Amino acid sequence: MTDEFSRFHPVVNIIFYMVVLIITMFQMQQVMVIISTVCAIIYHIYLKKQKSVKFCIMAFFIFTASAVINPLFSHKGATLLFYMFTGNPVTLESIVYGVFAALVIVAMIFWLSTFNEIMTEDKILALIGAIMPSVALLLTMIFRFVSKFTKKIKEISMTHRALKGEPEGFFNKIKSSLHIFSITITWALENSVDTADSMTARGYGCAKRTNYNNYRIEKRDILLSLWMIILFGVVISRWVAGDLYTYYYPFVRTKGQIMVYVAYILLCVTPMAVNILEGIRWRRLKSKI
Repeated sequence: MTDEFSRFHPVVNIIFYMVVLIITMFQMQQVMVIISTVCAIIYHIYLKKQKSVKFCIMAFFIFTASAVINPLFSHKGATLLFYMFTGNPVTLESIVYGVFAALVIVAMIFWLSTFNEIMTEDKILALIGAIMPSVALLLTMIFRFVSKFTKKIKEISMTHRALKGEPEGFFNKIKSSLHIFSITITWALENSVDTADSMTARGYGCAKRTNYNNYRIEKRDILLSLWMIILFGVVISRWVAGDLYTYYYPFVRTKGQIMVYVAYILLCVTPMAVNILEGIRWRRLKSKI
């Protein structure tokens, strides 16, 4: 992944996702929802490339299902379109609300998928470790244990099949799986005891824990953080002032401002803008060689 935004300090990354997700989750204004969804999809495609196709197909089915569910169960709204075979009315407002509620879900899915790509385990541990080093250590051990447990259960399963062959029949497969799981759990408990003894022998708990991470806040991190906070402040201020809303019932009524839309677009495209500017800078440096 050649993403320049991911090379910024973890604090910058987490600020971006906090402000974008807060607005996406709690703001149902139609234009804002569309902006968030489109920007999330574009950034996801940039990060995942061809792998994003399957994810987009899955998101489309989620969107369709979510959009259809609301008119089936919610019959609010003043604009009656038709009656279903059950006799329940279907209104324009319930359809519009269902569509935009589904878009919010899709936007959240795409943003969280990019979050998972940008905020790696070491970044999360670096953020937590500065505040709660003991929790960071616990998370590190959990992450490590999950991978070791998965690897060990595969080794035991392969050894078991090599010695006794592939089990036949439903009940024999269950019995074999339980036996493999029991062996793995026994190994995990023994490994935990060994780890605890090793930590005690090395003096764990004798003094306050310290934390080390390889991330340092630079000037560009501060500038980008201020940029995102200012844009977030513009959106929030207009939202609190009542200049940004959409009422869906009994009639669809919406209000917004161009300034807020522009600020939110600039906020959502910040990662892509960072990558574009870095690409221009890189090509300029190459041309000077």
